Amino acid sequence: MFRVPSFYKDTPTFEDAAKTMKFRGNGDMLEGMESMNRLWTEHCASPDAEDDDFFSNWSYEVNAYNVVFRGMSKLFGVA
Repeated sequence: MFRVPSFYKDTPTFEDAAKTMKFRGNGDMLEGMESMNRLWTEHCASPDAEDDDFFSNWSYEVNAYNVVFRGMSKLFGVA
């Protein structure tokens, strides 16, 4: 899950969040989530990385990621 600063927090419905992740993954929700993880990893590897810039650019996607993650975790018994 992403630790989204309060300024960028939003809570889309699960349906909207799933659509966002599927769109990001070209129809594959898991790939969309992995894509967001890769973006975060690349961001963190940059010496000039500013978290505010990342969340400003990707706020909807990271919030969608968190909603999908929470929803799917219930299926697998992850707290």
